[in-house]
Amino acid sequence: MSDIRIDRIIQHPDIFKPKPEVPQAEPGKAQSFTKIIKGVLEEAVQAEGDANRAIEDFASGNINDVHDVIMAVNKANLAIELLVQIRNGILETYHELSRITV
Repeated sequence: MSDIRIDRIIQHPDIFKPKPEVPQAEPGKAQSFTKIIKGVLEEAVQAEGDANRAIEDFASGNINDVHDVIMAVNKANLAIELLVQIRNGILETYHELSRITV
């Protein structure tokens, strides 16, 4: 049986805390919807660029660990999926509002 030690987990309590990807507003300061969407979009573009560079580096032999390439591509994929879901939510809200009669 493998040696499972709880003290290794207790030494790193931050591993269980979720890491926010969406830009968070500072306490006491309001952040506009536009700034939040712009931040998410910039992160998606950055993740896509990182994935492209990782693929190019792997193809040229600069990166030997395929795990790093897969992680970069998956991060970019999740960022793009988040953007698509945000867009779908905005469109759904727009269509719902357009059905309201005044």
